[in-house]
Amino acid sequence: MQTIYLNGSALQFTVAAGHIKAKSSSHALASRFGQAAIFYTAYTLANQPKGTRPVTFIFNGGPGGASAVMDVGFLGPKRYDWDAPSFALKDNPNTLLDKTDLVFVDPVGTGYSKAIFPNRNIDFWSVDEDASVLTDFIIRYINANQRQDSPKYLYGVSYGGIRVPIIGRMLLEGGTTQYTERKDSKNVLTGLILNSPILDYEADCTVSDASCGGSLPTYAAVAADWGRSIERPGKSADTIVDDIAPFISTYNQLYVSTFSGVDRRMAPDNSEWRAFLKQSAAQPFLDRLYRLTGIGKLYEPGDSAANNPWIADPNMDSIEFIKAFDAGKDDRGRVRKLLLGDGRATIALDDTDFAMDRRSDFDPLAKLYQEEFIGYNSDLNYMASNGEIIDKWDFWSHHPDDPVDPSRLVSSVPDLSQSFTLKPDLKVLVQHGYYDLNTPFYQSKLVLDALPEPAKVPVKLYEAGHGIGPESGPKEKLPLYGLVLNDLKIFYDQPLPAMVFTAMRSPLSERVQP
Repeated sequence: MQTIYLNGSALQFTVAAGHIKAKSSSHALASRFGQAAIFYTAYTLANQPKGTRPVTFIFNGGPGGASAVMDVGFLGPKRYDWDAPSFALKDNPNTLLDKTDLVFVDPVGTGYSKAIFPNRNIDFWSVDEDASVLTDFIIRYINANQRQDSPKYLYGVSYGGIRVPIIGRMLLEGGTTQYTERKDSKNVLTGLILNSPILDYEADCTVSDASCGGSLPTYAAVAADWGRSIERPGKSADTIVDDIAPFISTYNQLYVSTFSGVDRRMAPDNSEWRAFLKQSAAQPFLDRLYRLTGIGKLYEPGDSAANNPWIADPNMDSIEFIKAFDAGKDDRGRVRKLLLGDGRATIALDDTDFAMDRRSDFDPLAKLYQEEFIGYNSDLNYMASNGEIIDKWDFWSHHPDDPVDPSRLVSSVPDLSQSFTLKPDLKVLVQHGYYDLNTPFYQSKLVLDALPEPAKVPVKLYEAGHGIGPESGPKEKLPLYGLVLNDLKIFYDQPLPAMVFTAMRSPLSERVQP
């Protein structure tokens, strides 16, 4: 039994860590049995009735990220004491343990999770195989711990916007058929929490031929924070959507009619765009892009791609935005570039961005935490980030029976829609940071608007970057997470029709250089 003190109250809880053997129900692995040993770490509040106590299954993103980073110092009960001379822990004031039991889950090939021979890790590195084996893990955990009646939540970051809605649909479709007891339970799934999610790769203009209109509010927020936005000096980020939503609609329409050809990677066709540049509508359009982002210049007759980046590429994705944005130099004269995960921050121009890093990293602190606090020992190193996964991941296998385009990139929006059909009162909360160039917040809004009842999916915005957590901003801005945590607790406490979220209004953040 362990104890932490939260808001002056003692919370006693038990800790468990280990593997549960799970299998994929996909026919693709049927001949190989589709089995894997899924590693998890679970925290259960003591002396609570399991029938009414919520339990939340938590997944990192990537794909390729393990769950330890979501545990210690993020949602779990403990955080590292960086001021101590050696390994030490202290109570985490940001934990959700007062609201829900927590199960941190490592997908196959991350943490200590491994495929079981004759299966290979790569057999599970696809959209549906991953979701299927993790769904089976959840069911087995529920049965092993008598949590059939518990309200159940799924929490996912980044790629969790794909993984979690698919797992949610699979759980709802399966119902209680695989429960070993309490098959009359009404608590198959209660809610989903999506932190900085990617929801539809087909609509993501960094990987698909799609409009980047959903990224413009993020570009504007970043430019304003740097003092580069001519249109938004001194304006807070929470006014962006209202200010430029009509322009985004115009932008997306022009993309379809006028400059989608510029974005065709294999065979670009600029003819319609060149014709548009000769029209009177070109000047106000290009001028607005400049005033919002600080990139380029006011349009003048005779301007060309040589002196205006928006003429060269009117559909600028986040990578191209970073290349075009002048982030200045540090105090040693080194050229800087924006960080994809947080456009307020910079790294050296020749450094690898964290979001693009394909190295595999072991986490000795996570391993030490498992040994010292939980009492779990392993001969393996804890794989915090498996860099080979994302380049080997099959993003095309989801819904292969799509009658329109069976080879389209994955989207979890149909899964969300089906989940609402199966459970109309499903609770869903989406949390985004204004300065996240990796998964732009407004693109999520556009994607969620495709749902039959998008009002059921609140999108909460914060002065933050990607993966909103306790360390989402400069140290002087850390009270931010109090707002995030407050919204999460409202989400757990209130039924969907009563969910009310206060707007966040705060001054623009200072830039940071990690």
